[in-house]
Amino acid sequence: REAHRLCGMERAAPWSVIAITFTNKAAGELKERLERMCGPAAKDIWAATFHSACIRILRRDIERLGLGFSSNFTIYDTDDSKRVIKDILKAMSLDEKEFQPRSVLHIISNAKDQDQSPEQFAHENQTSHDWRMPRIAEIYAGYQRRLREANALDFDDIILHTVHLL
Repeated sequence: REAHRLCGMERAAPWSVIAITFTNKAAGELKERLERMCGPAAKDIWAATFHSACIRILRRDIERLGLGFSSNFTIYDTDDSKRVIKDILKAMSLDEKEFQPRSVLHIISNAKDQDQSPEQFAHENQTSHDWRMPRIAEIYAGYQRRLREANALDFDDIILHTVHLL
């Protein structure tokens, strides 16, 4: 009965179903199970990881956000992001030992998880007891500016922009 409902034989049309999982392997297994249960109708069901589903949505509709990104955006992995942070640190004459790129990216990622823009993050941290936080706010603003100039998104942006779009 559940397979019938999922495959569009009762209420949901296959093209209106999205199945989300965490890993590519699990998404592949999910797609295989759906094909066994539903037959050819399964080809119209999205079975994907969170990131791949979000990328698909953003490729189609990111321009609706009005942030200056086009649908042919690039996706920056962690190494790409660290390189951008290192460039910003150098431009700001900040020491990588005091502002370790991995740690800075972690703080920026947490801010994005909290749906904090660079401006909101700066406002919240302007009187921080940690002397580095106002500087990290500047780094975050520069990081987002450079991503936008490069028409690039990092992994956190993929989720964040999709949430804003939806």
